[in-house]
Amino acid sequence: MGYAPTKRRAQRRKRPSLLVLNITSMLDMFTILILFLLKSYSTEGMILTIPADLHLPYSSTETVPEPGLVIELTENVLVVDGVKLAVDLREAENGDFLIIPELFEHLSEKVRRYEAIASVNPDAAFTGQMILEGDRNIPFRLLKKILYTSGQAGFINQSLAVFQKE
Repeated sequence: MGYAPTKRRAQRRKRPSLLVLNITSMLDMFTILILFLLKSYSTEGMILTIPADLHLPYSSTETVPEPGLVIELTENVLVVDGVKLAVDLREAENGDFLIIPELFEHLSEKVRRYEAIASVNPDAAFTGQMILEGDRNIPFRLLKKILYTSGQAGFINQSLAVFQKE
């Protein structure tokens, strides 16, 4: 006389004691969500960091500026690619010359560096691209001098950063 387990007991023994979670479907879902969010929030062009004390003008333009050297101009400070230049902007604005010497020297050095890199790497050709982030309250006379100085130093493709009107 042997022991004959009932059908229920046999089924209970075959079941695993731990539940196994299949996460393949969940990973697929998260991958699709991440791709959707990346596609939705992608930007085109260049992302500019605008200082708190800089108020850009508004414009209806739809042209996206090309990446290049960034010049920030507020009422008191001139910054070229993160380097604050020792320029007296009041004196530069009221002076008789169109070229601002400190800015010209700094930009000429940048052009020399870019051209040296371009001579070694043809894919990094110097295009003379520049973006001016100018405060909307700066005088036009100062803006004209900065643009002229930049052009004379070799930055001939000039763009002005603006807020786009909705």
